[in-house]
Amino acid sequence: MKVTVTAGNLGQGLQIVSRAVSSRTTLPILNNVLLQTTETGLQLTATNLEIGIRQVIPAEVAEEGGITVPARLLTDFVTSHPDEPLSMTLDKKTQSLALKSNRFDASIRGIDPADFPPVPSGLEGRKVKVDPTELKDAIEQTVIAASSDEGRPVLTGVYVHLNGGKATFAATDGHRLAVKTLAVQAEPGEGDTIVIPARALSELSRILKGGEDGIEVTVGAQKNQVFFKTRDVELMSRLIEGTYPNYQQVIPAQSTTTITAKTQDLLFTTKMVSLFSKDAANVIKFKAEGGKLTLTANTSEVGQNIAEVEAKIEGQDLQVAFNSKYLLDVLAIIGSEEVQLGFTGPLNPGLIKPVGKDNYLYIIMPVRVAM
Repeated sequence: MKVTVTAGNLGQGLQIVSRAVSSRTTLPILNNVLLQTTETGLQLTATNLEIGIRQVIPAEVAEEGGITVPARLLTDFVTSHPDEPLSMTLDKKTQSLALKSNRFDASIRGIDPADFPPVPSGLEGRKVKVDPTELKDAIEQTVIAASSDEGRPVLTGVYVHLNGGKATFAATDGHRLAVKTLAVQAEPGEGDTIVIPARALSELSRILKGGEDGIEVTVGAQKNQVFFKTRDVELMSRLIEGTYPNYQQVIPAQSTTTITAKTQDLLFTTKMVSLFSKDAANVIKFKAEGGKLTLTANTSEVGQNIAEVEAKIEGQDLQVAFNSKYLLDVLAIIGSEEVQLGFTGPLNPGLIKPVGKDNYLYIIMPVRVAM
């Protein structure tokens, strides 16, 4: 193998695919990135056996071939290197990759690519096309509610239901629930239900950019893998097995108290008040009374902070408490100028949704505290 690339292009590609490199593994080759020549350039591939990411970058190929080298060392070297041509030549006998530029002459020991786990370049199954910007929004607005507790693996993923020209994303950790619906172009077929690891979707969100014509999603025929393909990057992920809980039963049908406020105003105020709640499990209290919305945090060892938020309040007076982190998470990504909060009492789930949009909702469970 002998190729020439620019350090800038190689560095950008490595930063993308290296997100799939295993951080804890007993297989040394999973710490490596696979470099292979193709007709269009140099293909970079990394996997941790759960997620695989592949990208092709522009390159001048003088001799075909492939090698795997430690991802971290190569990434650190290339991203620190000036953005200028970098020649890479493989010595097959020693399985060493020589990297030469104007100032540097380095060599990295590698592992034969024959030992690298295969990463599918495409799957047989139902294909769906979706707008990348809308998909990115759907991911960011739902993964925040996915659980990090490996004790219930199915909750560490995002439930996705494909039905006709619509895809519904849902995630919950038992304390909150996020549901987003978006339009898709799907091949004819019955409704598919899958659970995608939240980590895989988070990596996909980092990859997605504006300007693409669309992203192609393939749900594997065996329902154990999903494949995402953009113009220049491919991501494969295993799916999570298990039955997702019936989240729809916790969505309130109506509200007895409705609060409408400016999103950024409520976000800023919640953030400021929550500074005083860090030693009290992040609990802040909401009081909607007399047409006013008051936020309070009180910690005996620290002090208290009380603030009013300009809001429109309809229905019954209410006092309720929340984990401020759960509220801050949704206000930061809800994507609307105004936000509406609906309640049916201090101990029932609260419903948060963007004003003027009906394709997203967020449920937050209240905290039982003395008012």
